[in-house]
Amino acid sequence: MKKEYIYSVVFVFLLSAVLTTILAGANAFFLPQIERNEELAQKRAVLYVLNIPFQTDADVEQAFAEQIRTASVDGIDLFVQYDQSQVTTGYAVPFQGSGLWGLIRGYMGLSSDLDGLLGVEFTEHNETPGLGSRIDEEWYKEQYRNIPIEDGQPVLTDDDGDRKIDSITGATSTSNAVIDIIGRSASNAVETLEGEL
Repeated sequence: MKKEYIYSVVFVFLLSAVLTTILAGANAFFLPQIERNEELAQKRAVLYVLNIPFQTDADVEQAFAEQIRTASVDGIDLFVQYDQSQVTTGYAVPFQGSGLWGLIRGYMGLSSDLDGLLGVEFTEHNETPGLGSRIDEEWYKEQYRNIPIEDGQPVLTDDDGDRKIDSITGATSTSNAVIDIIGRSASNAVETLEGEL
């Protein structure tokens, strides 16, 4: 009985060692592709919030190389959009904040004069699938296109106090969290950029 127990322990140990080695090898093998995919996802997000059209990965790389530069302003790493004359036309600024189930991260586009929110893109969240996760849907994100910013705050309500952003049915907490995150982050970004640019 004791011998069988030792064989079982040795077998499990060897099996674990072999599987761990295989997983570590696969991770090392695919790591460059994983990093490449993450870089492309970041570039797509930046182009999306700045409303720069793209279709393929080649389009993403070309548009990014021709129109986007990285910058650091007061500790914020951001992306600056330029036109053909090298005049600044917009900024893509990272944001993050607490959603219902965890952090929501992404990028927001700001106009070069900091008086407009150009768009938002979410790069990471843990919101409920089928409910809060619908913040990734096009109809929801498009509501944040071309929203004016007045006194450093995005104008997310109309003159009657009604919200311009429709909430997601069944995900009111996530919708409210996103509106709060975008409003606060845009205000902070405008304040920081106005002081440095």
